[in-house]
Amino acid sequence: MASIDEALNLINANIEAVNDLQGQVEATKAQTEELLGQVQALGIEAASNALNVGKEQLEEGSAMAAALRSKLEEARSSVEVAKHA
Repeated sequence: MASIDEALNLINANIEAVNDLQGQVEATKAQTEELLGQVQALGIEAASNALNVGKEQLEEGSAMAAALRSKLEEARSSVEVAKHA
C-alpha cells in the first residue's frame, strides 16, 4: 500500500524533472535565438522564419512546463494537507 510520504516523494521527483526539462528547453531556446540572429544576419529569410517558429514553439513548451510545475505544486499541497488531516 502506498503511503502519503511515497506520494509526496514522487510528486517532488516530478517537480524536479519538470524543472530540469524547462531548463533544457530554455537552453535550446537560447541556442535557437543565437542561430536565428546569425541566419538573419546572412539574410536567409526562409530559414529565419522557420527558426522563429521553432523559437515560439519552445517558448510555448516552456510555458507548459511552468504550468505543469504549478499543478504539481498544487497536488503536493493537497497531499500535504491530507498527511496532516
